[in-house]
Amino acid sequence: MNPALFDLEVLRSMVLVHDAGGLRQAAKRVGRTPSAVSIQMRKLEEQVAMPLFVKAGRRLTLNAAGQLLLGYARRLLAVEEEARHALGGAALQGGLRLGLLQDFAETILPDSLAAFIKAHPQVETEVIVDRSVNLMTMLREGDLDLALTFDPNRHPGSTLPATRVARAPMVWVARADYRPGPTLDLMFLQGPCVFRDAALKNLGEKQPWRQTLSTPSLSGIWAAVGAGLGLSVRTELGLPAGLTGARRLAGRPPLPMVEVTLTEADRLSPVALRLKAALLDTLRSRFAGSRVLA
Repeated sequence: MNPALFDLEVLRSMVLVHDAGGLRQAAKRVGRTPSAVSIQMRKLEEQVAMPLFVKAGRRLTLNAAGQLLLGYARRLLAVEEEARHALGGAALQGGLRLGLLQDFAETILPDSLAAFIKAHPQVETEVIVDRSVNLMTMLREGDLDLALTFDPNRHPGSTLPATRVARAPMVWVARADYRPGPTLDLMFLQGPCVFRDAALKNLGEKQPWRQTLSTPSLSGIWAAVGAGLGLSVRTELGLPAGLTGARRLAGRPPLPMVEVTLTEADRLSPVALRLKAALLDTLRSRFAGSRVLA
């Protein structure tokens, strides 16, 4: 492998080839010709002394080595973005209102948000942790700038601009030693709930079930499941210790995937745009090497 340092612009092109779905689409994003981007990718393969791409029909996709490098590329670009944010932080002022699910607030984003706040001391950042349906309503009514949720198309405000970050598999959540009886005891957040809908559709009409808990609190769900009182459905993001997730129950098909989406207000201020970029960098780096990304 050539010991020369990676060119961040080349890595950026590689990420765009993957995210945009091919050379032509990536070339439009970076303002180059497809042949110029192709040359960048060939030079990158020469640098690492191995192929990174494979042809899939007319598309160019990453092989296993390319997927590995993709994760590192996202991290390097995120560090570059963080450095630029830090150097320009003093110029940014104003207020920010970010909505998060508890799934993200306690596990994936605390470090990223702390770094953003530290880099932009003159920005007043407000973080609201709530359910998807409430966050989307707040976004629609102008009370939030950004909201990171599951499946926003199910909720009011679905016409707002949105960026899909990942698709995460839903899982049946239970205590490790839990053994379900003939009638399943189920616990969900108060409706509307995409996870409840998916669970009941998955069970069909032949599997007896009863809902033993309905609560607005995800921590309440985790406490009840952790006490061995029944099953719930969520993703593996932020799953507490002592709980396990399974894609399927015996005799039933796998649960579906759910979208992880960053939705934004119609117009974002410069500081909100900066936070959006930082969040997307963090989330894509987090999901790039994760088994929850599909």
